[in-house]
Amino acid sequence: MIKSIIITHQYPLDAPGGGTRSCVQIAQHLEKMGVEVILIPVSGIQNQQINSNFTQVTPVSTHPGHYLLSSCYVAQTVKNIIETKQVDAVISWDYEGAFLPKLLKDAKVPFGIIAARPSYEEWIKRKTGGLIKYLTDEWFRWRLLKKANVVFVSSNYTQEEIMNLFQINSERIKITHRGIDNIFAQVKRSQPEQITNFIFYGSFAPIKGVFDAIAALGGVRDNKNWTLKLAGWHNEEAVKEAIRQQGIEKQVSLLGKLTPEELVKELEWAHVAILPSQAESFGRAIAEAQAAGLPVISYDTGSIPEIVENSVTGWLAPHKRVDMLAKAITEAIENPEQTFHMGIKGRERVTKLFSWENTAKLILEGIETAKLEKLSSQLR
Repeated sequence: MIKSIIITHQYPLDAPGGGTRSCVQIAQHLEKMGVEVILIPVSGIQNQQINSNFTQVTPVSTHPGHYLLSSCYVAQTVKNIIETKQVDAVISWDYEGAFLPKLLKDAKVPFGIIAARPSYEEWIKRKTGGLIKYLTDEWFRWRLLKKANVVFVSSNYTQEEIMNLFQINSERIKITHRGIDNIFAQVKRSQPEQITNFIFYGSFAPIKGVFDAIAALGGVRDNKNWTLKLAGWHNEEAVKEAIRQQGIEKQVSLLGKLTPEELVKELEWAHVAILPSQAESFGRAIAEAQAAGLPVISYDTGSIPEIVENSVTGWLAPHKRVDMLAKAITEAIENPEQTFHMGIKGRERVTKLFSWENTAKLILEGIETAKLEKLSSQLR
């Protein structure tokens, strides 16, 4: 039986983004199942105080030389813990686990990693960095996937990616879809007479599609009877410039970064979520919008088709086809009854498929299997 797990994370626990929130919720639901969870986040501020109900949160500082070297501090912290108490497994999220494989192998502790990059293929294809990028990726990222006793992925798409790119045996991969907070499924929905309220939320990084959403709505700017709300962070000035270029300043408002409670209110206001992410390993925001009863307009790429059923619970345009996003927006506006019912179907579908309780259960199963296989190999 698994009693104690260490989870490391490359960001502070109060950092924005679905990955950080997922880390916290996985820990919370593992604890609900009776597992002690020790969280080790990399924090930019030494001795940062983080509000938490966890048994133990031990932040480590960012390395002054380079952020990748923060993994040295993580390894030392893990070493100190496993020397003083029984730990059944350690799970990492990214580069912060770089120095853990040998340490844990010597200590006979199973090592797991959560493969959560939006697209590993796209990351590898990046043209910046040259040889240094190749070497650091190989050591701090891909080596961990190859060395882990169990690799947790949140979609069939990511499973196929890492199998093909890194030749990882499917037996070491465990599909653990992310869950959805109950607060999203509780959003009240009523059928509108017109489709006028659109929302985008999440990081304003280009890969998340905010600029695609703005350009698509610029393509339907002749229809003035709509409003777009953008809730997110980073690249605010670039976002404002994109809005100006499309001539839709009067129809768009920026909300900044929202708390989950604030986001719920905005999702209740919205009629459609426009979330055209260009790459996703799961698509947490998309799943949340569907749980809130909103039809989603996105791209037919990555793991997104595993969440949005095209023409049933939303619209999926071909990858980077902004003109097709605009066409989907027009269809949503012109068919308010159909649009509303697509959102309701999406809610019914994703609330059946995704739950944090099941995520925690599958993670424990993956660790148990890895632990048994590790024990078996030691006895050979």
